[in-house]
Amino acid sequence: MTEEVLHRKMLEEKKEKGNKQPFVSVIVPVYQVEAYLDRCMVSLLAQSYSNYEILLVDDGSKDRSRLICDDYAKKETRVKVIHQENQGLGPARNRGVFESSGDYIVFVDSDDYVAEDFLEYLVNLVEKYQVRIAVTGTALSWEEDGRRQTLSLACEKEQVLSREKALEEMCYGKIFGVSAWGKIYERELAENYPYPACVHEDLATTYQIIGECQAVAVGNRVGYYYFQRKGSLMNQRVEERHLAGLDAAEEELNYMKRWCPAAVPAAEYRCGLKVIEYIPRLLDGSRESRTVFVLLKQEMRLHIWAVLSNRRAATLFKIRCLAVCAGYPAACLSWKMIRWLKKKREKKGYKWKKIRKIWC
Repeated sequence: MTEEVLHRKMLEEKKEKGNKQPFVSVIVPVYQVEAYLDRCMVSLLAQSYSNYEILLVDDGSKDRSRLICDDYAKKETRVKVIHQENQGLGPARNRGVFESSGDYIVFVDSDDYVAEDFLEYLVNLVEKYQVRIAVTGTALSWEEDGRRQTLSLACEKEQVLSREKALEEMCYGKIFGVSAWGKIYERELAENYPYPACVHEDLATTYQIIGECQAVAVGNRVGYYYFQRKGSLMNQRVEERHLAGLDAAEEELNYMKRWCPAAVPAAEYRCGLKVIEYIPRLLDGSRESRTVFVLLKQEMRLHIWAVLSNRRAATLFKIRCLAVCAGYPAACLSWKMIRWLKKKREKKGYKWKKIRKIWC
């Protein structure tokens, strides 16, 4: 009996038992993460929720990731492995959705990990509030002096946001952000809004998914741990192909102007935020970095007045935006001053929160 047949048989047996719990498909795109995949899988296999499957989509890994995936599939009947040529994060997620059987879809990045009640809490949120999408609290995770550190970004209270309020808060990224992970989706939403094959595929998709929902439930418990690693996209040197995020932010802004005018200021803020996100990786003085900076400066000037008039935009953020508009030397000086101030505060015993490392 093949692994595919065994997996399908397991799913059929679960449904025949008349289990009232919704069946959840957890989709994990995998690419060159041999150092982190075991931690992710251990956390997923330790879930307090029982009615779920895990789909590991190996997106053409060249390291031991593909072998690790196969080992888990041999040991665990709830784990299914899909091998494909490298196509990118978006197509890998789409393949997982196509091959899955769940009533709900959950995405987990293979270098991250989750709490033991991650799935149970997400399912409870969608059932308690009768929504099509729910978000769990997130924590940053990173290694420092050989020890794992975490910082909770979860909101203070569990809440339900209207579609308009959810789109607004998504743009500001303080209650939750655009990332595909950390959320649970009704299956139809994931099927109707596949991810594009580009960088920042979640920014190009999440607002459309939320736009289809009447409300979004947001949890106040940390369920997802977003691991900061040097090889991740957010820490790579910026190339022009990475600037697809600017186009996605502009498309999001146009969507708000047409369908959700109340969220337009937040979407303008998002456009400025996307520019600021790239700047720290462009301060090496190279010709390539200066070339990319010119494009970012042009983009920032389109939104600077909206950002400056936004009461929810922090003063430091506005200063950074103005520095970008002033030019490359001003931006370099601004970021250098900010780093100096942080070090000075740290010497006095203050600790700077790494809040914006996810979206900024």
